Amino acid sequence: MTTAIDLQLHYSCPKNTDCPIWDTGKRVVNQQHSSQEKNMGWLFRNGSTRKGLIEERTEGWERTNTDGLVITSTCLAHCYRGGSFSGVLWSVWERTFNKDGTESSPKQRWIQCDLLRYQRDFGWGYKDMEESCGPYYFSCPMKYLEIVPIEQYGGNEEWREQVLLHHQRSAEKRRARRAAKCQ
Repeated sequence: MTTAIDLQLHYSCPKNTDCPIWDTGKRVVNQQHSSQEKNMGWLFRNGSTRKGLIEERTEGWERTNTDGLVITSTCLAHCYRGGSFSGVLWSVWERTFNKDGTESSPKQRWIQCDLLRYQRDFGWGYKDMEESCGPYYFSCPMKYLEIVPIEQYGGNEEWREQVLLHHQRSAEKRRARRAAKCQ
């Protein structure tokens, strides 16, 4: 389980000032003089690997409230798209609500977008978003849009249109490259 000590937010300090380091007994990534937008919302775990971070970010969970409501979140599908040092972890989640063995609320589904990045001498970190945030990333697998139908579960229609356009452009580029190789 991840704790506040394990995860560290990047700290952006103004130029020519001392940068405080949290006294947690763990190494903190110190990104002096970097833009706040670059680091806002990123969480890093000391010594983490990409594989370990993906396993952690796609692990389901269950909890029972004091009134007996059992809430279960399950990752239905996930994939990593990117390179050796950064990329996007796409995942589809489902949350169910059961009380006394019966569904007490409609299940929820959503598409999750976790940006992953390697920080030298530290490990892997992530910045999580979901579809309703309208992430400016469009490599989401097409089948994920089918797993989470917008009519049933809601979502961001404009973002989904951009995902479709991204895949159409990618397919056109592949066709053009194949045609060029055949000539």
